Amino acid sequence: MQRLKAVIIKEFFHILRDPASLTIVFLMPVLMVSIYGYSISFDLKSIDAGIIDLSGGDLAGQLIKKFANNQYFRIRSLGLSQSNPIETAERLLKSGELKEVIIIPPDFSRKILHHPPAEIGIVIDGSDSNVANLIHQYNEMVIMNFVSEFQNLKDILTINTSILFNPEVKSTFFFIPGIIAIILLMISALLTSLSISRERESGSIDLIFISPLKSHEIIIGKTIPYIFVALLDGILIFLFARFWFHIPFKGNLLVLLIFSLLYILSGLSLGILISSIAPSQKTAMLATLLITLLPSILLSGFIFSLDSMAPVLRSISYLIPATYFLKIIRGVAVKGAELKYFLVDGLIMIVFSALLITLSSIRFSHSREKSK
Repeated sequence: MQRLKAVIIKEFFHILRDPASLTIVFLMPVLMVSIYGYSISFDLKSIDAGIIDLSGGDLAGQLIKKFANNQYFRIRSLGLSQSNPIETAERLLKSGELKEVIIIPPDFSRKILHHPPAEIGIVIDGSDSNVANLIHQYNEMVIMNFVSEFQNLKDILTINTSILFNPEVKSTFFFIPGIIAIILLMISALLTSLSISRERESGSIDLIFISPLKSHEIIIGKTIPYIFVALLDGILIFLFARFWFHIPFKGNLLVLLIFSLLYILSGLSLGILISSIAPSQKTAMLATLLITLLPSILLSGFIFSLDSMAPVLRSISYLIPATYFLKIIRGVAVKGAELKYFLVDGLIMIVFSALLITLSSIRFSHSREKSK
């Protein structure tokens, strides 16, 4: 017991001499609970909803106000000023700008007062099954509030709800494309994160340092071969998900391939930057897993809707490549969206890749200078 006591006391002294580790151990859990518990929830606020009011009556206006005057919906009018409001609504649903469209027919007010029941049509974007279910619940709450004002009338309103893109509201149609995006980013970053650190551990990095190649040529040369490996891996993952889980594919395969290449390049660029900094392969691998998995799962929209996040966390999500590719792969595969809807997302991924490659080259140049 005396010997055991001595070891215990010695270990306690080691713990007390390392305040940085103690701070991480006790402060990090509190910060994580505070950030994710307070800022992230499955509740939705400010849902983008379009309304096509073909009635123009007072009662239709009251219903629109019920949707507009609450924390759940952000209303956008798609009225008769549009040349084809139905076509506009479909386009906005495909692009993800709207989560639902409410259609009020021309005889809405007359039928409520004289020939009930009146009807309204609601089209919900079902690509995210959880969000679709919540929107459906919020719709019922708002409409019940509207109907309750007509105390002397019963069954005055019927709702025809259509779920677009995912009629059966299957969660796999939402989560499997998200899993593909996260795995593809992780694999891409892992492939290149070991390239320079492997050379450093084996000692062959000195030969690269004294080579006549410029730093950016070395970085680009180490990145390009892995594009083909990561692309083949991505195709394998997608085919497995497509035929094993029966994930639909309604879009253009070439569009998905183009954006997949841009996404893979951003992941490879991130990995090469980590490799230029990490002193060993083990460190590079751990750093890659930490940087790619946790943010992509928690802050990209994979689990939690971006609309439900606090503004600070939502701003961080825009720095994560998976945020953009999740929108693309779900839009192309589930909604059949076209190339034009994702040009901005593709441009952002190109900027990410160029910036990360530049930082990697600068870091590698500094390492070469130190070695001299």
